[in-house]
Amino acid sequence: MWSVSIERHHPDRPFRFSDLLTLQERELGRIRGTRESSLLFAELPPTLTLGARQGSADLDRLRVHAGPEVDLVPGQRGGNETWHGPGQWVGFVLTSLESFTGDPRGVRAAVMGILERVKVVAQTYRSPLTVEEGDRLGIWTGQGKLVSIGIKIREGYTTSGFALNSIPDPRAFSGINPCGISGALPDFLFAGLSPTEQEQEFLKLPHRIAEQFIKS
Repeated sequence: MWSVSIERHHPDRPFRFSDLLTLQERELGRIRGTRESSLLFAELPPTLTLGARQGSADLDRLRVHAGPEVDLVPGQRGGNETWHGPGQWVGFVLTSLESFTGDPRGVRAAVMGILERVKVVAQTYRSPLTVEEGDRLGIWTGQGKLVSIGIKIREGYTTSGFALNSIPDPRAFSGINPCGISGALPDFLFAGLSPTEQEQEFLKLPHRIAEQFIKS
């Protein structure tokens, strides 16, 4: 059984990456040892996160490009640096690796399973989409990278998850090398829609993606 939480940052009710991590820890504690799983969706303020293998030199490099309004967060997941912020949904997938994939060591199957579920929803707006592996891990359009993913396994549970670029933002990915891929450009699911349509469809995404996890 899947539970779903959806959070959006607002100046009057801030919700930052640190709050998402706190929510993740709370949900992990709640579902561990049960048959439950949890999906956490968040739209965050401008944030740069590092991968688990990146260190202080990478953090110092990013500080050169990030303004004071951008949160810098040390590594919590696989992959390299990436951007989170307005117009993007971050989705954390918290579930038993064995129950999700049928294999307690099925990390690749978990990554592919998450990406394929997100792709089902994304391709109703954009087509064709390609799920790629290796250095280009994620979902790509012909113009660039639409979905990034970086999970971490903790005591048999998947943590962290994916980021789906939806509404273009001029601050997005500025001054960084997204996910460490040289020359890679981000793409946005709703780049061709009007602002009103973008907001309407953006609000539907967490529910539509959650349906793909719940029914599988």
